[in-house]
Amino acid sequence: MQEKLRFRTIGIVGWKDKSHDLALALDKISEWALQHPQVTFCVVDNLRELVKKPIKVVKESALCKTDLLLAIGGDGTVLSAAHLALGHNTPILGVNAGRVGFLAETRVEGLSQTLDSLYAGDFSTRERMMIDASVYHGKKCIAKHTVLNEVHVRAHAPERMVNVGVTYNGTALTDYWADSLLVSTPTGSTAYNLAAGGPIIHPATPAVVLTPVAPSSLSVRPLVLSLSSKKLQMKSAVDGPLDLVFDGRTTIVLKPDDVVTLSESKSVTTFIRMRHTGFVGALREKLGWTGKPRQV
Repeated sequence: MQEKLRFRTIGIVGWKDKSHDLALALDKISEWALQHPQVTFCVVDNLRELVKKPIKVVKESALCKTDLLLAIGGDGTVLSAAHLALGHNTPILGVNAGRVGFLAETRVEGLSQTLDSLYAGDFSTRERMMIDASVYHGKKCIAKHTVLNEVHVRAHAPERMVNVGVTYNGTALTDYWADSLLVSTPTGSTAYNLAAGGPIIHPATPAVVLTPVAPSSLSVRPLVLSLSSKKLQMKSAVDGPLDLVFDGRTTIVLKPDDVVTLSESKSVTTFIRMRHTGFVGALREKLGWTGKPRQV
């Protein structure tokens, strides 16, 4: 149980291409806000055309400093909110306006009731682990990113495969020869990793999964590893560059002599969890796990 009226300012994150569901959600928020003037809602300029009073339009720096981020869309929108929250410890509530939405806690249709529950303090919080990815040229760190979902290693030239040398906690693991290689958190395990045939990892598990995409060897399988007090290092195993893609948002080139080190981050992403939801229930709902064949 959280303290009543903890969330006095709520930032809204969304994308205009979700205009139908997003517009409906913004209308519901506007109606609710008129009845609860103690709570201030705000958006950044990209949603200016869709919002009504009393929702305010603010700069992104102000949105990051709100008490809560309401992410309306699919998991990609929640991921964008997580990067806004990084460094501010701002909790996130996902509102599903997408198709699958593993990170969503409510749907647009039930948004008014969800806001009532938030107002009453009827919710809990859950922390999700993140990965710090540091790129080194010799002993010099030349880039650093913190990710919630995954680090994706792919060929710099699109028509090529990757050959990635991986070291775990100082010991050589193997060279992966595949279309690409994913290193995913438990949160990311239900994203690209799942589509690539990797395992689903419970959010409370402090581990990552290495999943080769279309590997050249049938003996290479996804591998779950702990990053607690341990490090994972990757570099090109051939004389050629690789692309590192962080959470599908930022791409940098890993040159042949560079090394990327992955470790468990001290930063976490905090999600709001409504009392009637849970990860196991989400799996059953999103993936259609009924325990018996569906009736046609």
